[in-house]
Amino acid sequence: MNERLLKKLLKRKELGNFRSLHIPEAGIDFFSNDYLGLSKVAISNAQLEYNGSTGSRLLSGNSGIAEECESILAAHFNAESALVFGSGYVANLGLLSAVLQRGDLVFYDQYIHASSRDGIRLSMADSVSFKHNDVLDLTNKLANSRSKCNYVLIESLYSMDGDLAPLIEIASICDEHDAYLIVDEAHACGVYGSMGKGLCYQNNVLSKIFARIITFGKAYGSHGAAVLGAESLKAYLVNFSRSFIYSTALPPSNYRDISQLVRLQELNQLRSDLKSNVSYFRKLCDSLSFLSDTTSPIQILEYPNAVELEEVVSRLKDHAIYTKGIYPPTVPEGKSRLRLCIHAFNTEEEIEVLATCLQS
Repeated sequence: MNERLLKKLLKRKELGNFRSLHIPEAGIDFFSNDYLGLSKVAISNAQLEYNGSTGSRLLSGNSGIAEECESILAAHFNAESALVFGSGYVANLGLLSAVLQRGDLVFYDQYIHASSRDGIRLSMADSVSFKHNDVLDLTNKLANSRSKCNYVLIESLYSMDGDLAPLIEIASICDEHDAYLIVDEAHACGVYGSMGKGLCYQNNVLSKIFARIITFGKAYGSHGAAVLGAESLKAYLVNFSRSFIYSTALPPSNYRDISQLVRLQELNQLRSDLKSNVSYFRKLCDSLSFLSDTTSPIQILEYPNAVELEEVVSRLKDHAIYTKGIYPPTVPEGKSRLRLCIHAFNTEEEIEVLATCLQS
């Protein structure tokens, strides 16, 4: 490997931000995105003719089960259409790099996911960040835009803060300024809204949204993602989204599982259990200052001092609670944090152990 790359690796090690792969240890799960516990549940024993899709959707990889899945998703999430991608990262990359054009201006929340930033970077559009969840800052910047085509890009539930976007206010601002609103619901779908339809549905702003991104590797415990929007948007992406056009389609079993998962009535009880567990955790930790919304399955504690965070992580491991601290460059300098995920399957006893460790 060339010297410049090796120097970058060495610098990261010196800064204490070096990443490496580890197999998660056994213990109490307050770490994974498996909010409803569905990753451990067998969905169907049905045998399918093919194990793999054999190619991209525009070649040999399309199937009746794939198209049926997208119809089910569109109907369930109250959208005209759905287009399935291999992952949330690929969906964001494919949507933004295809839709955003030269001369367009996209305003994005400063805390959007890396996949959205990369999608913007691959497009020809200009971009401006606005302060996290700051409606006034967004309003002022939109008012000063000279572009004929403006987009606003946000998440409904932020992964590294656990807080919710002010969706009603932002949707209203976009409507007032004729801006196209794109909402990433990766962590909200399956958890919020009737039948897990997400925060956009719950806040009744669907008519003001250009595109939504939902994923199936978090609350739904499976794999893949989908872009929800107008039929014309789906047709455009099929023609111009390179990450869709040139990617092998998901295996048929994934489409089948996704179709069944989003409609399972049993998930309503799991969502209720999750809500109760989050509420119980916040009640026990009333003395702590969380960044997160009180209803969020993602609960965040910020530690300006990374050493203090490491001590907390070590104390949790002593009680068989496996988690990791989140450090720069994933989060800004001086804002290391403990990211805790509450699940439907966590017991009250486990939550009590966690709360005690955090407040020791």
